[in-house]
Amino acid sequence: MLTWNLEWFPGGRNGAPKEEQTRRIEEVRDQIRKLNPDILLLQEVNSQAVIEETLQPLGKEWRVAVVSRFMQGNFLSGQQLVIAAKIPADAAWSEPWQRGWAGAPRGYAYASFLVGKRRLGVYCLHLKSNLGNPPENTSKREDAIGQLIAHTESKDERLVKPDALLIGGDFNTDDPDTPAGQSPGERTFSFLRKAGFSWSFEGIEHRDRITCPGKGSYPAACFDYFWTKGLGRPLSSPKAAKASDHLPVVLEISL
Repeated sequence: MLTWNLEWFPGGRNGAPKEEQTRRIEEVRDQIRKLNPDILLLQEVNSQAVIEETLQPLGKEWRVAVVSRFMQGNFLSGQQLVIAAKIPADAAWSEPWQRGWAGAPRGYAYASFLVGKRRLGVYCLHLKSNLGNPPENTSKREDAIGQLIAHTESKDERLVKPDALLIGGDFNTDDPDTPAGQSPGERTFSFLRKAGFSWSFEGIEHRDRITCPGKGSYPAACFDYFWTKGLGRPLSSPKAAKASDHLPVVLEISL
C-alpha cells in the first residue's frame, strides 16, 4: 500500500508550465515504480487523465479504480482523490461529505478488492488543512471522521461487508496525545481508536515518522498515514522523495 499527497499534481501550483508538469509526472512515476505498491492512494490530483498518463507506462496491470469529482464552489476542484491498483476493484465510488455539524470539505473515495477469499475495503481521505482558524479546522476533521466511521458501519447497499478495512491519506493532524501533536484535544484519533482502528505509526518516534518536512514557519509534521481494522497492527514508513511537499508512506499488509 502507498499513500501520497502529490501537491497540486501535476503542476505543483496553479498555472505551472507544461515542462514543469511533465517533469513532475516523470518524478512521481519513477517513485511509484521504485516503491512498487499493489494499491495506490493519492491526494491533490487534478484529473483522471493525468493519473492515467502517469500510470500507463508502468504496465497494463495498473487500473484507476476511482477519481473523485469534488466541487469547490461552482467549479471542479483541482485537488481530487485517487485509488488505483494492480488488483481489479469489484466496487468503487467517491462522495462528498454530507452537510455535517462543521461543514467538512471534500469527501472520501472508496474501493473494494477481493484478494483470495478476503475482501479489503479501502478509503482514501484528505482532511481539512491547518490554514485558517484552528478550532474550525479541528471541527471539520472531526466531522469528516465521524461521517466516515458511520459509513463503515452503515447498510449502504453498495458496501459489501469487507473482512478488513484500511483508511489512508492526508489527515492534516498528528496524535494529540504526543508532544508533537499540534491540535491538543482534537478527537480525530480518539474517534478512530474507539471504532477499533489501529494507527500505522503507533509507538514510532516523531522524528522517524515525518511525512511533511518543515518549510518556512511550518514545522516538520506527521500528517500522512493509515488506519487499519482486521489486519492486525501493521506499521508504515515514510520514504524519501522530491516530487511533492509530502513524502510517500508505505504499508505492508497480509490478508
